[in-house]
Amino acid sequence: MKAAARPTLSHATQTEADLPNDEGRPKVSVVVPTYNRRRSAHETVECLLRQTLRPHEVVVVDDGSTDGTADGLRQTFGDAVRVLSRKNGGPASARNSGIRATEADFIAFTDSDCLPAETWLAELLKGFDSPRVAGVGGVVRRADADLVSEYVDATGMLNPLIRDGEVDYLVTANACFRRDVLFEADLFDERFVKPGGEDTELSVRVRSLGYELKFNPAAVVLHHHRQTLPALLKTMSNYGQGCYILFELWPERKAEFSPLSRMIKSTVAVRNMFRRCVVYRRDHGFGKALLFTLLEHYGYTAQMWGYLKEERSRGRRVPAATRGAARPRARAAGESQEMKAEHAEGRAVSAEASG
Repeated sequence: MKAAARPTLSHATQTEADLPNDEGRPKVSVVVPTYNRRRSAHETVECLLRQTLRPHEVVVVDDGSTDGTADGLRQTFGDAVRVLSRKNGGPASARNSGIRATEADFIAFTDSDCLPAETWLAELLKGFDSPRVAGVGGVVRRADADLVSEYVDATGMLNPLIRDGEVDYLVTANACFRRDVLFEADLFDERFVKPGGEDTELSVRVRSLGYELKFNPAAVVLHHHRQTLPALLKTMSNYGQGCYILFELWPERKAEFSPLSRMIKSTVAVRNMFRRCVVYRRDHGFGKALLFTLLEHYGYTAQMWGYLKEERSRGRRVPAATRGAARPRARAAGESQEMKAEHAEGRAVSAEASG
């Protein structure tokens, strides 16, 4: 779903000197969902507390961890970090809990396997140069030197998608939104119980309200990508499940992101696979180009498998009345009974993948 080329466009126009001192800057809270990542969550928080632009608060939402993540964070960081503990419900629901607990004008998101650069928050804020700008995202790069991580970087799948000079969606490993716009858009859709698709859907909804998104490549986050083929394929399968929900909510997007059409093109169009190999070869050499092309093909296949799996598990379409911006605003304050029933089905499988 997110196999876009790495963005090379920046709309950020301000410099560090243009920003006022801390007292004059807008307040920014950082929300981090986590699940069973005690060690990496500590590293993420350490990076957040070293920001050149000090966050108003760091809110870590522990999504039902069983490895002592929450207690470890409280013992290490004390009052410097606000830790919320809750039952497992998936990263979309966890982020919503964090959003509701904050009071800052802006809310930045990253994940508990990420390492934001020290200037991350300051760079994100530079993109908010107009009231029409609802969100700003940056670059996500690998924190590890393995081949699978190098492939993920080569695809740019964790970076914002830019088309025709406009940012189509942001990725919550590295993004910041205006708090009031998040509530206007009814927050993240909690039908996404696994990571993958919830940030794309929110971005689509925000843009449908007339706002725009921006990208600043100077806002950098390092990410511990999945380092094995099985882990990567599992992630791509999660993306496929997210695709199904996204297309049910926004049917007009199906032709743009359809994993089925991507898999067919990758399987049948040998020439297209050759072209992808040529693209990878420019920066990574012939051997890695062949490997990356195969990984891309397997990734599309896993994505399609996840799409079909989600379609079978749901067995019905999302009601038209709940699609896109037409969804009931009451969801921002709490879940409906239908949503709770869907979550009960999904939590059993989300425990391994959320956070």
